[in-house]
Amino acid sequence: MIAFSARTSRHLTSTTASVKVVFDLIITNIGKAYNGTTGIFTASSDGVYVFAWTVLTNPKRFIDSELVVNGIPKLYNAADSQVGGSYESSGCTGVLKLKGGDKVWIRKYKAYGNFLRQPWSSFSEWKLL
Repeated sequence: MIAFSARTSRHLTSTTASVKVVFDLIITNIGKAYNGTTGIFTASSDGVYVFAWTVLTNPKRFIDSELVVNGIPKLYNAADSQVGGSYESSGCTGVLKLKGGDKVWIRKYKAYGNFLRQPWSSFSEWKLL
């Protein structure tokens, strides 16, 4: 069995493009395929994997993010509270067919976004087949 769940321990406030989001507080890491230091999940074998991540941003802020496989964007997520005066969250779940050794991580979408709030931002995976 391969599965993990992790969350952020600190806010991400970078305006730099394509910054990797490191979910460093590991809750579950069955199979040890997720690295909480680098923020990278490495598929241990060929198969079908489910990925889910949630982001939260502060009032008057926003964060756009993407899930990438070997550096290629696959899924997107956006939480935008620029107009409203409240916190805004967004989640995305996707099913991906991976090969053993493929690397998956979350990063900011280009330079879009200026605030990702901890501890409500999380990243999870489980192998389906």
